[in-house]
Amino acid sequence: MSNFLTPEAEAELAEAVSFYADHVSVNVARNFLAKFEEKAQLLAEFPGLGTPTTKGRHLFPIGRYPYSMLYRAEAGSIRISAIAHHSRRPHYWEHRS
Repeated sequence: MSNFLTPEAEAELAEAVSFYADHVSVNVARNFLAKFEEKAQLLAEFPGLGTPTTKGRHLFPIGRYPYSMLYRAEAGSIRISAIAHHSRRPHYWEHRS
């Protein structure tokens, strides 16, 4: 299976990486991105991982970082529709498909 991010998820990933680079360190930003890529690959191999939510979606945490991926397995691919922070704007992603 392959992965693809919606434009909203791409923007959220870029925002998280930028936050870590600007407020923590470039190394932490790189580690966050590497952990995201590792977890996205894991989802491609095992698409049922994570906590089921509504509408056939799952939440899957990004390692030691306070973010989860909201995703759905679709016709041979994993559609990631949100990179959601655990304590900011709870459930803002519920309207996404």
